[in-house]
Amino acid sequence: MQLMKLNIQLFADGKVVIETDLDNKGFKSGLNKMQSIAKTGFQAVATSVGVAATAITGLVVASTKAYADYEQLVGGVDTLFKNSSKKLQEYADEAYKTAGMSANEYMSTVTSFSASLLQSLGNDTEKATEYANQAVIDMSDNANKMGTSMEMIQNAYQGFAKQNYTINLMSA
Repeated sequence: MQLMKLNIQLFADGKVVIETDLDNKGFKSGLNKMQSIAKTGFQAVATSVGVAATAITGLVVASTKAYADYEQLVGGVDTLFKNSSKKLQEYADEAYKTAGMSANEYMSTVTSFSASLLQSLGNDTEKATEYANQAVIDMSDNANKMGTSMEMIQNAYQGFAKQNYTINLMSA
C-alpha cells in the first residue's frame, strides 16, 4: 500500500517543483495525530490559564485585605498620634529596613502599646512617636539577637505598658 507519492523536479533556473499524492488513509492518520497534539496543547494552555487566574485572584484578595488593614491602622495611628501621625507613618514605611517588618505589622505593634506610652508621656505625641519607633526597632533587634519570637517580645512590651512602667528607650 502506498501512502504518499513524492515527485521533486529541479530546473536549471533554480526553480523547484514538488508534487505529492497522499493516500487518503495516511492523510487522515496524520491529521488525527495533529488534532490530538493540538487538543493536548490547548488543554495544557487552558489549565495554565486557570491556575494563573486563581493565583491572580488570590493575590488581588490578599492585597485588597492588606490595604484595608493598612487604612484601618492609619486611622488608629491618626487618632492616637494626632499631629505626629505622618511621622509615625513614615517610620512604618521604612520598617522593612529598620525593623524587618511590614508597615502594617509596625503600626499594629505601635498601636498595641501606644495608649499607655502616650499617657506616661503626658500625651506628648512627638516624643511618643520617637519612643514607639525606638521600641519597635529594639524589639526587632532583640528578636534577631536572642532568637525570641517577635510576638513574645510584643507581649512583654504590652505587659510593661499595662503596668505603666516608664522605660527610657532613648538611652538604650
